[in-house]
Parts: sequence; C-alpha cells; structure tokens
Amino acid sequence: MQDYDPLREITRELDREESRLTVRVEKRRYNKPTTIITGFPKDADLHDIAKQLKTSLATGGTSKDGEIVLMGDHGKRAREKLEALGFHVANE
Repeated sequence: MQDYDPLREITRELDREESRLTVRVEKRRYNKPTTIITGFPKDADLHDIAKQLKTSLATGGTSKDGEIVLMGDHGKRAREKLEALGFHVANE
C-alpha cells in the first residue's frame, strides 16, 4: 500500500494545469482519420488517461512515446473530455 503524499498530489495537479495539450486529427493508413494528443507532463499516467478517453469516446487507441493516439476523428469531443479532466487544451 502506498502512503498518501499531499505534496505530490499538489505538484501533479499544478503540472496538469500548466501543461498545454494539442489535439490534432491526421489521416493515416488507408486514409482513415486519427486523433493525436500531445504535450502531456512527464509524470502523467498516459495509460490511465487513454483508457478514460477510449471508454468515454467509445473508440480504440493507444498511448506511447508521450502521446495518445485515438482511432477516428474525435478532436472536439477529446478536447472537451481533457478539459473536464483538468488539462488545458491549445486552440488550433
């Protein structure tokens, strides 16, 4: 069992608020749209964030190399969900 560290929680929340995420939609293999989210803080739990996004958007995807890749054009809905999670998303 891990001990609760309030300082770590505060710094994690500050990192989340100060980071600027970018959400873009690209056409990839077979001309299919793919949503790519970058700019996460280094200590962010990408696996957990990706899981929440995939569940709420009902899509597949992965998290690797500091970014989250979602299958499909989910730009607007992904921005809304990330803002609800406490991230700042840059406008494109």
